[in-house]
Amino acid sequence: MTDPGQQAGNAGGPVPTSWQFGPEEYLVSVRNAEAVLAHLPLFLGGWPMRGLGAAPEQPHDIDIVENKDGSLVIRLTGPGGNDMEFEDALNAANGFAGSLIGAYIARQPDTICLHASTALVGDGLVVLIGDSFSGKSTTSLQLASAGYRFFGDDRIAIRWDDDSQPIGQCLGLMPKMRLPLPPDCGAGFEEYIEAFSELQDDEAAYLRLGDREAAGFGEEAPIKALIALDRRDTGDSIFEEAQRPHLVKSLLAQVYAPHLDISNLIHSMNRLASLVPCFTLQYSNSREAAKMIAERFRGLGSEA
Repeated sequence: MTDPGQQAGNAGGPVPTSWQFGPEEYLVSVRNAEAVLAHLPLFLGGWPMRGLGAAPEQPHDIDIVENKDGSLVIRLTGPGGNDMEFEDALNAANGFAGSLIGAYIARQPDTICLHASTALVGDGLVVLIGDSFSGKSTTSLQLASAGYRFFGDDRIAIRWDDDSQPIGQCLGLMPKMRLPLPPDCGAGFEEYIEAFSELQDDEAAYLRLGDREAAGFGEEAPIKALIALDRRDTGDSIFEEAQRPHLVKSLLAQVYAPHLDISNLIHSMNRLASLVPCFTLQYSNSREAAKMIAERFRGLGSEA
Protein backbone atom coordinates (compact mmCIF):
# COMPACT_ATOMS: atom_id res chain seq x y z
CA MET A 1 0.00 0.00 0.00
CA THR A 2 1.28 3.44 -0.90
CA ASP A 3 2.05 5.85 1.91
CA PRO A 4 0.54 9.37 1.69
CA GLY A 5 4.05 10.73 1.23
CA GLN A 6 4.31 8.75 -2.00
CA GLN A 7 1.19 10.19 -3.59
CA ALA A 8 1.32 11.42 -7.13
CA GLY A 9 1.14 14.97 -5.84
CA ASN A 10 4.55 14.53 -4.23
CA ALA A 11 6.04 12.95 -7.34
CA GLY A 12 5.58 15.77 -9.78
CA GLY A 13 1.79 15.64 -10.18
CA PRO A 14 -0.87 17.97 -8.74
CA VAL A 15 -0.32 18.87 -5.11
CA PRO A 16 -3.06 17.41 -2.86
CA THR A 17 -5.18 20.03 -1.15
CA SER A 18 -6.98 20.18 2.17
CA TRP A 19 -10.79 20.24 2.33
CA GLN A 20 -13.48 20.65 4.96
CA PHE A 21 -16.87 18.93 4.78
CA GLY A 22 -19.97 19.32 6.90
CA PRO A 23 -21.51 22.01 9.12
CA GLU A 24 -19.22 24.33 11.07
CA GLU A 25 -19.76 22.62 14.41
CA TYR A 26 -18.79 19.17 13.07
CA LEU A 27 -16.25 19.83 10.34
CA VAL A 28 -14.44 16.84 8.83
CA SER A 29 -10.99 17.48 7.33
CA VAL A 30 -10.02 15.64 4.14
CA ARG A 31 -6.77 15.52 2.19
CA ASN A 32 -6.90 15.06 -1.58
CA ALA A 33 -10.71 15.09 -1.86
CA GLU A 34 -10.32 16.33 -5.44
CA ALA A 35 -9.45 12.75 -6.41
CA VAL A 36 -13.12 11.70 -6.00
CA LEU A 37 -15.12 14.93 -6.31
CA ALA A 38 -16.18 14.30 -9.91
CA HIS A 39 -18.03 11.14 -8.88
CA LEU A 40 -19.15 12.10 -5.37
CA PRO A 41 -22.56 13.55 -6.43
CA LEU A 42 -23.63 10.04 -7.47
CA PHE A 43 -23.37 8.94 -3.85
CA LEU A 44 -23.68 12.00 -1.62
CA GLY A 45 -25.36 15.38 -1.88
CA GLY A 46 -26.00 18.55 0.06
CA TRP A 47 -22.87 18.55 2.20
CA PRO A 48 -21.19 21.95 2.71
CA MET A 49 -17.57 21.77 1.56
CA ARG A 50 -14.68 24.08 0.83
CA GLY A 51 -11.11 23.79 -0.36
CA LEU A 52 -8.35 25.28 1.80
CA GLY A 53 -5.35 25.11 -0.53
CA ALA A 54 -2.26 22.93 -0.27
CA ALA A 55 -2.63 20.20 2.34
CA PRO A 56 -0.41 20.49 5.42
CA GLU A 57 1.60 17.51 6.61
CA GLN A 58 -0.45 16.88 9.77
CA PRO A 59 -3.05 14.09 9.63
CA HIS A 60 -6.54 14.74 8.38
CA ASP A 61 -9.72 12.92 9.42
CA ILE A 62 -9.64 11.29 5.98
CA ASP A 63 -6.70 10.87 3.62
CA ILE A 64 -7.30 9.88 0.00
CA VAL A 65 -4.21 8.20 -1.42
CA GLU A 66 -3.70 7.79 -5.16
CA ASN A 67 -1.49 4.85 -6.12
CA LYS A 68 0.58 4.71 -9.29
CA ASP A 69 -1.60 1.94 -10.76
CA GLY A 70 -4.71 4.17 -10.57
CA SER A 71 -6.17 2.56 -7.46
CA LEU A 72 -7.09 4.70 -4.48
CA VAL A 73 -7.01 4.20 -0.72
CA ILE A 74 -9.52 5.89 1.59
CA ARG A 75 -7.85 6.20 4.98
CA LEU A 76 -10.17 7.08 7.87
CA THR A 77 -8.40 8.06 11.08
CA GLY A 78 -9.88 8.48 14.55
CA PRO A 79 -12.70 6.32 16.01
CA GLY A 80 -13.55 3.44 13.70
CA GLY A 81 -10.52 4.19 11.53
CA ASN A 82 -9.62 1.87 8.68
CA ASP A 83 -8.08 1.71 5.20
CA MET A 84 -10.12 0.75 2.14
CA GLU A 85 -8.62 0.26 -1.32
CA PHE A 86 -10.56 0.76 -4.56
CA GLU A 87 -9.72 0.07 -8.18
CA ASP A 88 -10.95 3.40 -9.51
CA ALA A 89 -12.24 6.84 -8.54
CA LEU A 90 -15.92 5.90 -9.00
CA ASN A 91 -15.83 3.16 -6.39
CA ALA A 92 -13.52 5.23 -4.18
CA ALA A 93 -16.12 8.03 -4.17
CA ASN A 94 -18.67 5.55 -2.82
CA GLY A 95 -16.24 4.46 -0.10
CA PHE A 96 -15.39 8.07 0.70
CA ALA A 97 -19.07 8.88 1.25
CA GLY A 98 -19.24 6.19 3.92
CA SER A 99 -16.01 7.33 5.58
CA LEU A 100 -17.20 10.94 5.60
CA ILE A 101 -20.39 9.92 7.37
CA GLY A 102 -18.37 7.83 9.83
CA ALA A 103 -16.16 10.78 10.75
CA TYR A 104 -19.19 13.08 11.01
CA ILE A 105 -21.04 10.71 13.36
CA ALA A 106 -17.96 10.24 15.55
CA ARG A 107 -17.90 14.03 16.11
CA GLN A 108 -21.23 13.89 17.98
CA PRO A 109 -21.36 12.14 21.35
CA ASP A 110 -25.17 12.12 21.41
CA THR A 111 -25.65 10.73 17.88
CA ILE A 112 -25.64 7.23 16.40
CA CYS A 113 -25.94 5.97 12.83
CA LEU A 114 -28.20 3.12 11.75
CA HIS A 115 -27.79 1.09 8.58
CA ALA A 116 -31.37 1.65 7.52
CA SER A 117 -33.57 3.10 4.81
CA THR A 118 -36.14 5.71 5.75
CA ALA A 119 -39.21 7.48 4.43
CA LEU A 120 -41.38 10.26 5.84
CA VAL A 121 -44.89 8.87 6.23
CA GLY A 122 -47.29 11.47 7.59
CA ASP A 123 -45.39 13.63 10.08
CA GLY A 124 -42.78 11.08 11.16
CA LEU A 125 -40.13 8.71 9.91
CA VAL A 126 -40.57 5.03 9.30
CA VAL A 127 -37.12 3.46 9.68
CA LEU A 128 -36.53 0.12 7.94
CA ILE A 129 -33.78 -2.11 9.29
CA GLY A 130 -32.65 -5.59 8.32
CA ASP A 131 -29.78 -7.69 7.06
CA SER A 132 -28.26 -7.25 3.61
CA PHE A 133 -30.73 -8.16 0.85
CA SER A 134 -33.68 -7.75 3.20
CA GLY A 135 -35.11 -5.12 0.84
CA LYS A 136 -34.62 -1.92 2.84
CA SER A 137 -33.84 0.26 -0.18
CA THR A 138 -36.47 -1.36 -2.39
CA THR A 139 -39.25 -0.96 0.16
CA SER A 140 -38.35 2.64 1.00
CA LEU A 141 -38.18 3.49 -2.70
CA GLN A 142 -41.58 1.84 -3.16
CA LEU A 143 -42.84 4.31 -0.54
CA ALA A 144 -41.10 7.15 -2.39
CA SER A 145 -42.66 6.13 -5.71
CA ALA A 146 -46.05 6.25 -3.96
CA GLY A 147 -45.45 9.88 -2.98
CA TYR A 148 -43.85 9.62 0.48
CA ARG A 149 -40.71 11.67 0.93
CA PHE A 150 -37.53 9.63 0.82
CA PHE A 151 -35.31 10.38 3.80
CA GLY A 152 -32.27 8.21 3.44
CA ASP A 153 -30.78 5.18 1.78
CA ASP A 154 -28.54 2.81 3.73
CA ARG A 155 -27.86 5.10 6.71
CA ILE A 156 -29.62 7.58 8.95
CA ALA A 157 -28.32 9.57 11.92
CA ILE A 158 -30.34 9.44 15.13
CA ARG A 159 -30.14 11.79 18.10
CA TRP A 160 -32.39 12.56 21.06
CA ASP A 161 -34.07 15.95 21.43
CA ASP A 162 -34.52 17.95 24.64
CA ASP A 163 -37.57 15.82 25.53
CA SER A 164 -35.53 12.62 25.01
CA GLN A 165 -37.44 11.73 21.84
CA PRO A 166 -35.48 10.18 18.95
CA ILE A 167 -34.97 12.37 15.91
CA GLY A 168 -33.78 11.12 12.53
CA GLN A 169 -31.40 13.19 10.41
CA CYS A 170 -30.88 12.79 6.68
CA LEU A 171 -27.22 12.17 5.79
CA GLY A 172 -27.53 13.05 2.12
CA LEU A 173 -26.79 9.58 0.72
CA MET A 174 -28.14 9.21 -2.79
CA PRO A 175 -30.41 6.16 -3.23
CA LYS A 176 -29.45 3.32 -5.50
CA MET A 177 -31.45 0.34 -6.66
CA ARG A 178 -30.07 -3.08 -7.50
CA LEU A 179 -30.66 -4.25 -11.06
CA PRO A 180 -32.46 -6.04 -12.53
CA LEU A 181 -35.58 -4.84 -10.75
CA PRO A 182 -37.74 -7.46 -9.05
CA PRO A 183 -40.29 -8.80 -11.55
CA ASP A 184 -43.19 -8.01 -9.19
CA CYS A 185 -42.15 -4.42 -8.39
CA GLY A 186 -44.87 -2.88 -10.56
CA ALA A 187 -44.94 -0.63 -13.62
CA GLY A 188 -45.13 2.56 -11.54
CA PHE A 189 -41.99 1.63 -9.65
CA GLU A 190 -40.14 0.82 -12.87
CA GLU A 191 -41.11 4.23 -14.30
CA TYR A 192 -40.00 5.97 -11.09
CA ILE A 193 -36.57 4.33 -11.16
CA GLU A 194 -36.12 5.15 -14.83
CA ALA A 195 -37.24 8.76 -14.39
CA PHE A 196 -34.79 9.51 -11.56
CA SER A 197 -31.80 7.45 -12.69
CA GLU A 198 -28.64 9.53 -12.99
CA LEU A 199 -26.59 6.52 -14.05
CA GLN A 200 -27.20 2.82 -14.59
CA ASP A 201 -24.75 -0.04 -14.94
CA ASP A 202 -25.20 -3.80 -14.93
CA GLU A 203 -25.63 -3.92 -11.16
CA ALA A 204 -27.46 -0.80 -10.03
CA ALA A 205 -29.37 2.35 -10.89
CA TYR A 206 -28.00 5.46 -9.14
CA LEU A 207 -30.84 7.88 -8.48
CA ARG A 208 -30.98 11.63 -8.06
CA LEU A 209 -34.23 12.66 -6.44
CA GLY A 210 -35.48 16.24 -6.36
CA ASP A 211 -36.19 18.34 -3.28
CA ARG A 212 -39.86 17.38 -3.34
CA GLU A 213 -39.06 13.68 -3.55
CA ALA A 214 -36.27 13.50 -0.96
CA ALA A 215 -34.95 15.22 2.14
CA GLY A 216 -31.61 17.02 1.99
CA PHE A 217 -28.57 16.66 4.19
CA GLY A 218 -29.28 17.79 7.75
CA GLU A 219 -33.09 17.73 7.53
CA GLU A 220 -34.69 16.17 10.59
CA ALA A 221 -37.98 14.60 11.60
CA PRO A 222 -39.24 12.57 14.58
CA ILE A 223 -39.09 8.78 14.32
CA LYS A 224 -42.52 7.17 14.51
CA ALA A 225 -41.69 3.49 13.88
CA LEU A 226 -38.87 0.98 13.59
CA ILE A 227 -39.59 -1.96 11.27
CA ALA A 228 -37.36 -5.02 10.95
CA LEU A 229 -37.80 -6.46 7.46
CA ASP A 230 -37.78 -10.20 6.80
CA ARG A 231 -38.02 -10.93 3.09
CA ARG A 232 -39.15 -14.39 1.97
CA ASP A 233 -39.39 -15.91 -1.49
CA THR A 234 -43.12 -16.61 -1.18
CA GLY A 235 -45.97 -16.18 1.26
CA ASP A 236 -48.33 -13.54 2.56
CA SER A 237 -47.11 -10.44 4.34
CA ILE A 238 -47.24 -10.55 8.13
CA PHE A 239 -47.00 -7.27 10.04
CA GLU A 240 -46.79 -7.56 13.81
CA GLU A 241 -45.35 -5.90 16.88
CA ALA A 242 -41.76 -6.88 17.59
CA GLN A 243 -40.49 -8.28 20.83
CA ARG A 244 -38.15 -5.70 22.28
CA PRO A 245 -35.16 -8.04 22.92
CA HIS A 246 -35.35 -9.26 19.32
CA LEU A 247 -35.50 -5.71 17.98
CA VAL A 248 -32.60 -4.56 20.15
CA LYS A 249 -30.52 -7.45 18.82
CA SER A 250 -31.34 -6.37 15.26
CA LEU A 251 -30.48 -2.76 16.07
CA LEU A 252 -27.11 -3.73 17.53
CA ALA A 253 -26.29 -5.56 14.30
CA GLN A 254 -27.09 -2.44 12.26
CA VAL A 255 -25.74 0.42 14.37
CA TYR A 256 -22.55 2.40 13.70
CA ALA A 257 -21.21 4.49 16.59
CA PRO A 258 -17.42 4.10 16.91
CA HIS A 259 -17.29 6.78 19.61
CA LEU A 260 -19.42 4.68 22.01
CA ASP A 261 -18.28 1.65 23.97
CA ILE A 262 -20.42 -1.49 23.97
CA SER A 263 -22.23 -0.71 27.25
CA ASN A 264 -23.28 2.74 26.02
CA LEU A 265 -24.24 1.26 22.68
CA ILE A 266 -26.51 -1.33 24.27
CA HIS A 267 -28.04 1.38 26.46
CA SER A 268 -28.70 3.56 23.39
CA MET A 269 -30.37 0.72 21.46
CA ASN A 270 -32.55 -0.24 24.43
CA ARG A 271 -33.48 3.41 24.82
CA LEU A 272 -34.41 3.70 21.16
CA ALA A 273 -36.49 0.51 21.18
CA SER A 274 -38.32 1.64 24.34
CA LEU A 275 -39.26 5.05 22.92
CA VAL A 276 -40.39 4.06 19.42
CA PRO A 277 -43.05 1.52 18.38
CA CYS A 278 -41.24 -1.53 16.95
CA PHE A 279 -42.50 -4.01 14.38
CA THR A 280 -41.45 -6.92 12.20
CA LEU A 281 -42.66 -7.24 8.63
CA GLN A 282 -42.36 -10.58 6.88
CA TYR A 283 -43.06 -10.16 3.17
CA SER A 284 -42.32 -11.41 -0.31
CA ASN A 285 -43.49 -8.43 -2.39
CA SER A 286 -41.99 -4.97 -1.75
CA ARG A 287 -44.93 -3.15 -3.32
CA GLU A 288 -47.33 -4.89 -0.92
CA ALA A 289 -44.99 -4.25 2.01
CA ALA A 290 -44.83 -0.53 1.25
CA LYS A 291 -48.62 -0.38 0.93
CA MET A 292 -49.06 -2.00 4.34
CA ILE A 293 -46.60 0.44 5.92
CA ALA A 294 -48.30 3.46 4.35
CA GLU A 295 -51.78 2.35 5.39
CA ARG A 296 -50.66 1.77 8.95
CA PHE A 297 -48.74 4.99 9.54
CA ARG A 298 -49.79 7.75 7.16
CA GLY A 299 -52.61 9.03 9.37
CA LEU A 300 -50.78 8.68 12.66
CA GLY A 301 -48.75 11.27 14.55
CA SER A 302 -45.16 10.80 15.64
CA GLU A 303 -46.36 8.67 18.56
CA ALA A 304 -47.90 5.92 16.42
